[in-house]
Amino acid sequence: MQNDQASRTALLIAASLITLHHDQKHSGLVSKTSAEFCGRVLDSYSAETRLLSKIARQSWFRAIARMIERITIPGILLHYALRKKCIAKLARSALANGSTQVVVIGAGFDPLSSELRREFPTALFWEIDHPATQRHKVRACSEIGIERLHFVATDLSGAALDREALIKSSFDPTQRTFWIAEGLLMYLTGETVSLLMRTLASLSAPGSQFAFTFMEKQADRRIRFDSQTKLVDWWLSKRGEPFVWGSTRDELVDLVRPWQIIRFFDHDDLRIERADEPIAKGEVICLAEI
Repeated sequence: MQNDQASRTALLIAASLITLHHDQKHSGLVSKTSAEFCGRVLDSYSAETRLLSKIARQSWFRAIARMIERITIPGILLHYALRKKCIAKLARSALANGSTQVVVIGAGFDPLSSELRREFPTALFWEIDHPATQRHKVRACSEIGIERLHFVATDLSGAALDREALIKSSFDPTQRTFWIAEGLLMYLTGETVSLLMRTLASLSAPGSQFAFTFMEKQADRRIRFDSQTKLVDWWLSKRGEPFVWGSTRDELVDLVRPWQIIRFFDHDDLRIERADEPIAKGEVICLAEI
């Protein structure tokens, strides 16, 4: 990612959610609140993304989106939506069962904090992200006045999570917390991932949970979606956002300590409600607890 530009992947996912919401077949997977928030971010980012936001709403664009999927990662749009739906369900469960804080690491332009704060009026929320991406999120949030949401700017690819900055922003390590790292860890080194696990554990009260996604290593040890084409490899490399870390489930058990893995949610779990449609395979959700 360019130091002065928001993540292109984050912008792409925001546009994808808008497209899915305006597709009658998939509109139930992306709420109106989420789609509107993504639209607000794209509208305020640049003239280029403002145009993309408008195009993503058009019915004729869906055929183009499906064509792009076929030559990049078949089923990736549905994967994004179902991945987010699963993590949102886990977050709601945690908040309903005693967690009082939610921290989203590498939040990008994800609208989850905006949605959850409406449903859980006493919960507090934090987002930790690269400054170049976060400042555009902050601008979009300031337009709608999101209360109880704190922002901490950190470049996790070049530095450890700033414990003190998080605590100074009113985060309380004695409270049960639900941590989220969605679509992030594959861009970090294994050493950085391991350090992050230990840092979050040191900030977590007993009963805290961590929902994160990771790329599952293929048989040849490559880190990619099963159906990913070379065009995607080129695009990620060109944008400075290549996948650099992945894991097997067995390897992950030791890497996440002192977190204890509760369960995995893979391709088969996500596709239960959409068994008749192709869904990208390769990224797995892990739920762990301290």
